[in-house]
Amino acid sequence: MKDFNFIKDKFIEKHINIDSCEYLDKYITFILNYELDNSAYIERHHILPRSTFPEYKNESWNIVELDYENHRLVHLWLFKSINIRTYQRPLNWMMNYYKDRTEISNAAKQGWINLKNNEVKYNKWRKCKSESMKLLSSEEQARRANIYWNNITDEDYTKFCEKLKSYWAEDRRIEKSKQMNEYYFNTDNVEKKRKETKDRWDSLDDEYRNKFKEKMSFINKNENKRLDAGNKIREIWKNPEYLEKMKGRKKRSGLKIRIVKNNGEIEIYENMEDIVRKYNFSTHLIRKYRDTNKIVLEKHLNNKNINLLGSIIETLKN
Repeated sequence: MKDFNFIKDKFIEKHINIDSCEYLDKYITFILNYELDNSAYIERHHILPRSTFPEYKNESWNIVELDYENHRLVHLWLFKSINIRTYQRPLNWMMNYYKDRTEISNAAKQGWINLKNNEVKYNKWRKCKSESMKLLSSEEQARRANIYWNNITDEDYTKFCEKLKSYWAEDRRIEKSKQMNEYYFNTDNVEKKRKETKDRWDSLDDEYRNKFKEKMSFINKNENKRLDAGNKIREIWKNPEYLEKMKGRKKRSGLKIRIVKNNGEIEIYENMEDIVRKYNFSTHLIRKYRDTNKIVLEKHLNNKNINLLGSIIETLKN
């Protein structure tokens, strides 16, 4: 019915949060008192929009005729009073020049909240999003990630870290650990991830690599951080449950590695750890040389592993 209080109460019941009561009152008052010029081009408008009030879409009292300019104006007032995507969309073609960052941001946040509150719809969206992301190349994923990380502020980074800490509760960590173990027991997945990591590193420019190396060098040389990390690891290994878990864990087969020495001799290892144990050659250097067709240089060797000089390290494909 065309009653001010009835219409306003319906908006409040539906949306709970009203961004501007002043504009909502203006919207309702204008429509209820509007008089159409018979000579004007007219368009039909639903006072209570069909998108959010489908139950009233065919009610005669809910439909008014407005000239085009006023039709655009009432849509603007409606969006300013209630910042949601549904009320902002008509402005994309009616007033595409109108861009208020605060109102559009509020609409985006509210849309996200509404989506997450609808479990069925949210899970469907997550599944579709996950499938679409899997189709992206590693280069495109890296490009998108770099846009985010290159523009993040220190404040936003701190908030991001705190959010992740709160997210990774014990039950989530256990579940994720199980998923990762299952994933990496498949040697095809190990090879896939190894290749993606290598391709991403190879695609980075020298400036980015040098900055990354400088940052990691600074972190690794920070005595307080090293002490803190060491204390945390020691505390973990003091836990009897963790010790028992590590004793009973299954050894991951991984990808075999072949070392072709400069004299033609070939050695095959089940994993990097076996090479580390025999030659005291770090995993970092194994990754550095593996599948590059570059020979191991003397500067990376010592008296215990000098016989690796001139060797080539390769992944042994199944």
